[in-house]
Amino acid sequence: MSDARVFTRDRVLTGVLGVLTAIAVYVCYLIIEPFIPSIAFAVALSVATQSPYRWIARRIPRPTVAATLAVILVAILIVGPAAFLITYIVQMAIDSIDEIQSGGGIASLRIRLESTPVIGPILTEFGGRFRLEEEISNLGKTLAARGASVLSGSIAVITQLGITLFVLFFLYRDRDSATESLRKLLPLSDAEADRLFARVTSTISATVNGSLTVAFIQALLAGIVYVFLGVPAAVLWGAVTFLVALIPVFGTFLVWSPIAAFLALSGSPAKALFLVFWGGVVVSSIDNVLYPHLVGDKLKLHTVPTFFSVIGGISVFGPSGIILGPIVLAVAIALIDVWWHRTEHGNAAEDAVPEDHQDPAEVLLGPEA
Repeated sequence: MSDARVFTRDRVLTGVLGVLTAIAVYVCYLIIEPFIPSIAFAVALSVATQSPYRWIARRIPRPTVAATLAVILVAILIVGPAAFLITYIVQMAIDSIDEIQSGGGIASLRIRLESTPVIGPILTEFGGRFRLEEEISNLGKTLAARGASVLSGSIAVITQLGITLFVLFFLYRDRDSATESLRKLLPLSDAEADRLFARVTSTISATVNGSLTVAFIQALLAGIVYVFLGVPAAVLWGAVTFLVALIPVFGTFLVWSPIAAFLALSGSPAKALFLVFWGGVVVSSIDNVLYPHLVGDKLKLHTVPTFFSVIGGISVFGPSGIILGPIVLAVAIALIDVWWHRTEHGNAAEDAVPEDHQDPAEVLLGPEA
């Protein structure tokens, strides 16, 4: 006679084990949460520099020595210069904001624009209703305060960088064993796990080697011209150009076009025309030349979900969301891939996905990158 009891001893113990496991995993997440940006950047660096590391590993048979040398090179050639550049940009942005505020730049700019026949009445109306000068001043103070907190928190920044390099070392040295361990934890077949890892790796590689590189070049080209044209807070606007360039669809137009309008309304139409030419022909078009070579078909995502993954990732994870947002989307699509092809022909969900199948990203979203 079968046991019809619901709460048997084995079931209760299994339930307790499940609850304890969930609690332990959640506590582990709370412990590791402050270090998620460092881990994300370490993973991104590991994927982006995997080819150079493999080259080093082939010539140095001792994994620990090879990983140590690779981490030292990354620290010298990538992490160090990037940290110095970010610190420099933040400091220049603070100085520019302070100069504009202390010199009455906002008030003088408003007076100058209100004297123009077209913009003047509109600015007077909206300025009176929305207190634009006060809001801009408050925004400047907020940005300056946050920038100062970044600079003052140098110990925290150094700690995060140290954790990034620490994690990067083990990602280099133990990547194969870590991947194998993760593969055993996933409820996927080997073929499905391979596709999941391949999609995540391609997404990281495309984001770091492609999107970040193109955005940096665009920001550099734009920033040089901002300085040349004498745009107030040119370094700050160059940094903003970099951030906006990471967002699909809109691009750098959102930055250089208002600056061109400002130059035109400020009595410098020649500078405005030059900026429009430089922004439209050079800055906004350079990604059409570089992006296909740096990314190719690695980022197999449509523009719309890519846009929301970057914006939403930043809002959820902060700066590391630039990387984590597309990764989360890539994992979600890969898992949808599993369900899609396990059940599309009426098969049971327990059956593994076959080797040859069409990517659901192309079915649902189209092949556009």
